Amino acid sequence: MILWFSLGACLLVSLFLPMLGQKILERRIIFIDLALAQVAAVGYAIGLALDGNGMLYAAAITAVAVVVLALLPEQSDLPKEAVMGALYALAASLGMMVLAMLPHAEGQMMELLFGSVLGVNETELMIMAASGAIALYISRLQYGGHFFGRIVFYGALATAVVPAIYAVGVILVFAMLVMPGLAVWRNGQNGPPLLAVAIAATASTCGLFFSNHYDFPPSSAVVVFMAATALTWRGISAINNR
Repeated sequence: MILWFSLGACLLVSLFLPMLGQKILERRIIFIDLALAQVAAVGYAIGLALDGNGMLYAAAITAVAVVVLALLPEQSDLPKEAVMGALYALAASLGMMVLAMLPHAEGQMMELLFGSVLGVNETELMIMAASGAIALYISRLQYGGHFFGRIVFYGALATAVVPAIYAVGVILVFAMLVMPGLAVWRNGQNGPPLLAVAIAATASTCGLFFSNHYDFPPSSAVVVFMAATALTWRGISAINNR
């Protein structure tokens, strides 16, 4: 039963994270997803430290990060990728420092990085499904390059990322956002969204059953299978295009 809930969680994030990731690739701001994911992880860590609701703390802190990142204009002297990378490094360090103060710190650090997908329940699946649907809807709105437009886009990402991290972890969230989109990227443009979703769903299914059979960490196995699936698809496409 645990495996089916775990598979449901991975398939759910496969439905919306790859499509959101394609919008990130289109805007050339790859570090935004990793930065927001890590900021959300800091929120979870603070929630653990204060014995509160980790998801609420994650949502609050991620909302602040969304506003801060949106203040950075489209045309800025500072490279946006560098700013987002710096935010990721800061958030990762702060999160580790907070968790280091808690009992069983090492296990909690690993849980934030790789999630607790084996412990996902029906309520968490419903929250992920709702947040993913909302994020996809928001991301399809016509937003420009102004401050409000950036708030809308980054807010859509945060809406999807915050619940997903709790279930599948920072690493798998980042992989879901980037790897399928890279697999179908062609001639400087995004490929078919449904193909990106299919790659993520295939990797999720294969990775989960592989990890269950050989007793490997589920999120890690899914990431490895996603990389293998993405590379295989790019290889097949390259051969067909010759």
